[in-house]
Amino acid sequence: MTNEQREAIALLRHEIISPVLMEPGRAQMTYFRQLADREFNIPGKGLRRFSATTMKGWLYRYKKNGFPGLLPRVRKDGGQFRRISTEIREAILELRNDNPDLSIVQLYDRAFQTGVLGQPPVCMETLRRFLKALKLSTSRTPKPRKRFEMGRFGELWTADFMHGPGVLESPEAKRTHKAILMAIIDDHSRMIVGAEFGFYENTRLIELVFKDALLSFGVCDRFYCDNGPSFSSDYLKKVCAHSGIGLVHSKPYDSPSRGKIERWFRSVRQRFLNQLHSQILDLKTLNDRFRIWLRDDYHHQHHTGIDARPIDRYHESLRHFPIRRIDEDALDEFFMARIERAVNRDSTISWKNIIYEVPPAYIRKKIELRYVQDRPTELYLYVNGVRMQRILPVDSRANGQHYRPSPRDSEIALHKIISESSLTEGSEN
Repeated sequence: MTNEQREAIALLRHEIISPVLMEPGRAQMTYFRQLADREFNIPGKGLRRFSATTMKGWLYRYKKNGFPGLLPRVRKDGGQFRRISTEIREAILELRNDNPDLSIVQLYDRAFQTGVLGQPPVCMETLRRFLKALKLSTSRTPKPRKRFEMGRFGELWTADFMHGPGVLESPEAKRTHKAILMAIIDDHSRMIVGAEFGFYENTRLIELVFKDALLSFGVCDRFYCDNGPSFSSDYLKKVCAHSGIGLVHSKPYDSPSRGKIERWFRSVRQRFLNQLHSQILDLKTLNDRFRIWLRDDYHHQHHTGIDARPIDRYHESLRHFPIRRIDEDALDEFFMARIERAVNRDSTISWKNIIYEVPPAYIRKKIELRYVQDRPTELYLYVNGVRMQRILPVDSRANGQHYRPSPRDSEIALHKIISESSLTEGSEN
């Protein structure tokens, strides 16, 4: 706090107590209680309220010490952080030196997890002010970056998620859920080769968007994404490995390396979402409008980054570099999710609360099953990577019609019938 601010606060305090300087004590407290409901604009601090006891204290200090008694007190340990001990200080500085590129939020999370903030832990604002005082709140070694661009369409696709507006699952629904946009942009042409709103950042949304992009625009050379759980999943790794695509992940907390799609997300918010005027749509309607905007607006607008329209760049590249196609059936195989199950003694396995029947040859063996994520109940049996057959839910009645008891079972059944007949005859006699 500067001397000017301290003096301005003291003048405000004098203005508050002046009307009752010569009044008796009872009148003073009545006056102060009335002022306790008001808010005062404190220089450098904003609106504040004060209790009657606090204002009475100002009056007492003014009568005793004059105007200097109204000046805000100066801390003897000004410029120091009482909550940050010497040990905590050294631990924070060591953590900052080891992680110079982390933001304050990321550094606080790291410090909280490692327990260097003490008990109870230092709050984030204290850490922020502490690092700012030492000029360590921002990265000291900014990463040098160079502008780059691929030479043809399909050489590099970049993917990411964006949190969108609240939408309804269906027109009949009443509650809204946050929509998640997954999009893939081509680095050379800035074409959006795949994009879809969903509700979760999961592999199912990745399959929907990525699979459609590969079928529509061919196979890319490299697929660039962050280190999120869905992008780092074994599922996506297998899809890229079988499709002949290089899967590349950016460094953690390095969103500027995916600047092209981050910039496009800003265009989505400014040029598409703002047009909705806060309308509450269902998911299907949102996706329908979004596809129209992509087709009729974005792809045909002049892009300053490439000084051309994305659609023109795309067609120009195709004239010189043909795209690589992939068979749709083979692509379906690559995108299938995989599970393993041990077959029970009754030739069955359980999946999604459904009992499926498996050929008896696999009893007590572990088998591999695959399915398309859009149809999780459509299971296929694979042996050594080869599809054998589709397995179906158990039909107990049909199995009962085809059941033929073994000789041992027949003897037991006959013995049971004879026993029941003897009991019946004895009761009649």
